[in-house]
Amino acid sequence: MNINDMLTTAKTINNGAKKVNQQDLYTQQVIKGLESFIPVPDSDNNKQTNVSKMSKIGRKLPGIKKNEYFKFNSKVDFSIQRGTLTKFGASEVGSIFLGAEAAAELIVSRVLKSFGKEVPYKDNLHIKKGKALENLGFDEFLRIYSDNIQVLHKNKYANGIDKYNYFKRVGRLDNIVGATIDGWFVNNQGEAELLEIKCSDSNYLTSAITEYNQTGNFLDSKYFFKYYVQAQVQLACTGLSKCNLFFLIGDEPVNCVIERNNGFIGKVMVYIMTLDMEVERICNIINSDKSIELANIDIEDLTNHIKLLLQDSEFCSELAELNYKDEFISFINIVKLNIGAEEQELLEKHLVDIQSKQTEIEKKEKENAKELYALTKSDKDVLKDIFGKLSMEFSLTDNIVYRLGKNVFALNSGKRAIKDRFKLITDHYDYYYINDISSRRKFSISNPVSSTSYAI
Repeated sequence: MNINDMLTTAKTINNGAKKVNQQDLYTQQVIKGLESFIPVPDSDNNKQTNVSKMSKIGRKLPGIKKNEYFKFNSKVDFSIQRGTLTKFGASEVGSIFLGAEAAAELIVSRVLKSFGKEVPYKDNLHIKKGKALENLGFDEFLRIYSDNIQVLHKNKYANGIDKYNYFKRVGRLDNIVGATIDGWFVNNQGEAELLEIKCSDSNYLTSAITEYNQTGNFLDSKYFFKYYVQAQVQLACTGLSKCNLFFLIGDEPVNCVIERNNGFIGKVMVYIMTLDMEVERICNIINSDKSIELANIDIEDLTNHIKLLLQDSEFCSELAELNYKDEFISFINIVKLNIGAEEQELLEKHLVDIQSKQTEIEKKEKENAKELYALTKSDKDVLKDIFGKLSMEFSLTDNIVYRLGKNVFALNSGKRAIKDRFKLITDHYDYYYINDISSRRKFSISNPVSSTSYAI
């Protein structure tokens, strides 16, 4: 059964009191009478309030049955316990959509684990930095959102070892994915929400995070998409409806609220199940190969053999051709433009011209950084003229994702760089000339609520 067959099948499955610094007599006399002009520091009071909202006990999520979680032992080495888990990790599954190479690495690791040959888990520097900054993430999240939080639970023991791994059943099926979340909290409405903290010293995600918070487009960056997949799968593993992806990047922390989408989760699960079937297929081939002595084979030799088998993998071939944007664009809230044929042709022409100039500017920027202004001025002037025509001829709203024909795009007039004010969400623009201009209707935008796409 290939991916398309499984996707078709999946459509049927849904659903202290402040310490005062001592001052000498002169200083006290100078400030006497000026108390109202001196800001009273409230950081300690805020900190005390926030600490009181941080639970000292990492409680288990509500609504989780006895057979839907694994509880780690605080006194046993975490890497040993981690090795006993047989399910996919929620943080792993997003790599399926990063390309065939990333998916192949996941398959290799799963096959090795099946034969008890898994490479021992080790904390690299990136993981260590993430763990060290995780507490800062909790503190910052509480500092910003404390007014809407009753209590926050870290999914940790006091010694820092993770506490629970969740794998809530999906309908009637056992979940093949497990999620070891960072934490969760109860909001002022009494609802539980997930909290996933991401720390990075790179700004490559900033644009994608802003794009998501403004338009709901989670496809801007494949790395942000990987985190979005992780958040949705975590919601599936915990049974909750909302996940907060909280990023510590640069000077300002920023939060992305991810609402559960069962259709999206169902489609991702199909890919995970297909990958799991591929792991089983590879394992069966190796088991039936009498020339392989699994008890004595070196991990490196077995790894190379698995990679060799994957060269003929139909699943990996399909992933190599997969465009994650095209595959998941139907899950973005899109406003369909209801527009006459003549207006559509005019708008199509404007958008094609914009993208053409964007490409030219980017090419010249890369090739001629020093002479940038002079080289791109004429192109930017053309863009200014086209954007001016758009504002006069069409009632398009910033940060709304529109569909025009096969193309999905958004505008943002607030972008500083004029070439960035138009974003094509699909990978390339398909332009079709309209010969029949028989339909001449007044330009209108359909109701965003009634026309929003929610595909499964």
